[in-house]
Amino acid sequence: MKHSFLRSLVRIPLLGILGATVSGCVAGAWSETVRIDSKAPMPQECAGWQKIELKPRTTMLLLREDPRLTIDIDAHNLKGRNLGCWQ
Repeated sequence: MKHSFLRSLVRIPLLGILGATVSGCVAGAWSETVRIDSKAPMPQECAGWQKIELKPRTTMLLLREDPRLTIDIDAHNLKGRNLGCWQ
């Protein structure tokens, strides 16, 4: 009876050491620094490509005076969005 009790006393610290070693490995895997707010690099096609912002009043004036220009500006903005230059 004494021997089984002594064996269990020896096993408990061994299990504790084994558990600490395993959990230490897991903790080491999560200690890497990861930045969530980092942005993906912009495609090469976007170099110099800028979105053309129009106020509603300007858009209405252009639709009346030069509808083709309004369509071209919209196409320009759509192409830039499809390329991933902006949202």
